[in-house]
Amino acid sequence: MKKIFLIFTLAALLCQLHVFANDNNGKNFSHIGFHKNLEIPSELQIKQVFEDYQKYSNNKELEKFLNLHDDNYISSDGYNKNNLKDIALESWKEYPDLKYNIKVLNVDVDIDNATVITQEKLSGTTTTPIESISGNGYILSEATAVYYLKRCSNAWKITSDFVINEKTSMRYGLAKYIPMTIDAPSIIGTNEDYTAILKASLPEKYIALISITNEPITYPTVKPQEVFRALKNKGVQERILHSGNGEKNENAVASVGIAKPTLKNDNINVDLLGIAFLTSRVNVVNHKSGNFKFNTTKPQEVDIVEEISK
Repeated sequence: MKKIFLIFTLAALLCQLHVFANDNNGKNFSHIGFHKNLEIPSELQIKQVFEDYQKYSNNKELEKFLNLHDDNYISSDGYNKNNLKDIALESWKEYPDLKYNIKVLNVDVDIDNATVITQEKLSGTTTTPIESISGNGYILSEATAVYYLKRCSNAWKITSDFVINEKTSMRYGLAKYIPMTIDAPSIIGTNEDYTAILKASLPEKYIALISITNEPITYPTVKPQEVFRALKNKGVQERILHSGNGEKNENAVASVGIAKPTLKNDNINVDLLGIAFLTSRVNVVNHKSGNFKFNTTKPQEVDIVEEISK
């Protein structure tokens, strides 16, 4: 009997609440927010972060760009927030017309943490001249990346990122117009050999002098010693590279000089007409199964009855 009374009492209270909430078009509750939900869904907030990321990058709004990142931000390459500031300033100085585009592919939210997958593209004209090459060069880069975010109060901040793959080319002179690519594995184990392959379609009567090497992704950049060779007749050049110890990720780098040999007074002159630098990102990870130890020891069993009786 008491149970039925409680049900009817609850129904009566809900009826009164419904009448009260709708009285005067709901004005009785409007001042405390019962009439609407003001919270913006997390996924929309996170997508807005990346819209701002693109806008602030293209508008060169440094402080707003940095404010999208947590103070303890650290990238998978070991860059912190101060490094990010220096890299942004140097990039904007070197490429004044740099344009950045970011497309969000997926957002996965878990309460106060989120993982975002993106596709990114940047392009711009370089201000640094190359000796004997007329005109400015241009840079083009495309990447797929994962960003990690956390909720700070009511805002989302980027805490880290991991570049899955990235290819970049910087070209000057005739090299702007010659199809060239470099291929390398996106991920490799530590201290392992891997192959970097350069492909180029050269016009007749032109030659290419190339160097293929790998360099760690550091800030500032460490430039390796290069050895140039002539590109093979089929337009494909391969080189076996050896990965590092896993402390740094690396780039497979091809430096390409486009030249045209001419014969004059029984002498061969080589005129350098274009230069290109192509990179393909290689993530170096310690992923071999032999480096992991699995605990197969049987856990100690406890007599539940004995424990309860204590």
